[in-house]
Amino acid sequence: MNIDPGSVVSVEIAATPSGAAARKTLIRVCRKDPRVARQHRQQKSTRPSLQEWIRGGRFWHHRMKSKPAIKLDAGERYTVNATVDVIRDLESVERYVKVTAT
Repeated sequence: MNIDPGSVVSVEIAATPSGAAARKTLIRVCRKDPRVARQHRQQKSTRPSLQEWIRGGRFWHHRMKSKPAIKLDAGERYTVNATVDVIRDLESVERYVKVTAT
């Protein structure tokens, strides 16, 4: 895989990864797509972020986590900037993705 750092690449999911590590890596890479990042920021700002309640005379806190807005189905396409960490991650999951320069 010959990708120049700083270029913009299109990542297409060729097959759904079966391992948890590969899924997590692809989610991390695809979250850098500007469209997905914008959607994640909006989702994060509209949810109730902190729940508090008293239990046993003490305050208990729970921070809500947002699910990634990424589908790892075959055919899904994401556009990301090819930084060094993205290139390294894409090389580790290259059997699940098709990468093309844009």
